Amino acid sequence: MQEGYIDVGGIPTHVMCWGKWISDRFDNSDNELIICVSGNPGLIGFYSKFLGKLYESLDVCHGKKIPIWGIGHAGHDDPPRNSEKKVPRLKGNEQLFNLQGQIHHKMRFIEQYVPKHVKIYMIGHSIGAYMNLELLREPEIKKQVKKSYMLFPTIERMAASPNGKLFTRFFPWMTQLAVWIYALFALLPEKVRIFIIFLYFSVFRIEKQFIGTALKYTQPRIVQKVIHLAVDEMEKVVTPDYDLIRKNSKILAFYYGTTDGWTPVEYFNDLTKNVPEVEAQLCKRGIAHAFVLKSSNEMAYLVAEWINGDMDKELAEKKASRKS
Repeated sequence: MQEGYIDVGGIPTHVMCWGKWISDRFDNSDNELIICVSGNPGLIGFYSKFLGKLYESLDVCHGKKIPIWGIGHAGHDDPPRNSEKKVPRLKGNEQLFNLQGQIHHKMRFIEQYVPKHVKIYMIGHSIGAYMNLELLREPEIKKQVKKSYMLFPTIERMAASPNGKLFTRFFPWMTQLAVWIYALFALLPEKVRIFIIFLYFSVFRIEKQFIGTALKYTQPRIVQKVIHLAVDEMEKVVTPDYDLIRKNSKILAFYYGTTDGWTPVEYFNDLTKNVPEVEAQLCKRGIAHAFVLKSSNEMAYLVAEWINGDMDKELAEKKASRKS
C-alpha cells in the first residue's frame, strides 16, 4: 500500500493505493480499477483495513489483482506540516467543501488521474454513495463505470432519518459545543490525546490501528469542514432520484443495514418498490453503518464476492457472444 497527498483541483487530497500508485502507467492490459469514496468524515485512513483486505480477497478469490484507490474528502485531512501546499480555510471557501464541492472534487480526481480506457468499479459508503450516484450524471464518467456498489447509502431523506432528526434538533448549539471541545482537546499534549483516544477505542472495541487517523479528526479546522458538509447534506439530500437510479440500475448495487440510524429499512423498502429491477440487499449480519470501525474484514469479503461475481458474469457473457 502507498499513500500520500495529491493535488485535486488545487486541494491537497489524501489517497491510499493498493496495486498501482496514482502516477503509475496503465497499459492497455491494465483496464480495471476500483475507487472507494468515503463517508463523512472523509478521512480515508479509516478505510485502510477494509480496502487492504478487499485487495487481498480479490487476489485470492479471482486470481487477478485489480488496483484499488481510496480517496478522502477535500479538506477533511491536512497534509504534513512541512508540505508546500495547504488546504484552504473554510471561511470564504465554503463552496469547495459543501456537498456539491465534494462531488466536483471526485469528478476532478477521475478526470485528472484515471485514463479514459480504464473501467472503474466504484465503491461509495454513506454520503460517498450519493456522490458516486451523482457522478453518473456525467456522460464521460458514466462510460467508465462498470459497477457502483452503494454501501449503507445516504441518498435520501437524511434529515428525516433517526440520526438526522437528532442532528437537526440540536444544531447549531451542539456543533458549536463540539468545535469548542475539539479546540480544547487540541491544546493537550499529543501523548495525552493519544492516550484518551486509546481508552475510547478500548471501551468501544474499535480497531487500534485507527488511532492515528482519529488523532487527525480532532483538529478543529477539520471538524469545521466535516460539520459544514454534514449540514449541507441535511439540506440537499432529501428526495431520492429514482429516475437516475432506474436509468443506471444495471450498474448499481445497494446494501442497506437493518440497524442503521441514517438509512432505516423503510428506505430500502421504498427503493425496491419504486425500482424493483435494481440490485439491492438488506444486511443479515447486523453490520453497523460505520462498518470500517469494527467490521472491515466482513465487508471486504462481501464486496470481493460481488466484484468477483460481476467479473465472472461478464466473462461468461463474452464467451457466449463469441460462440454465437
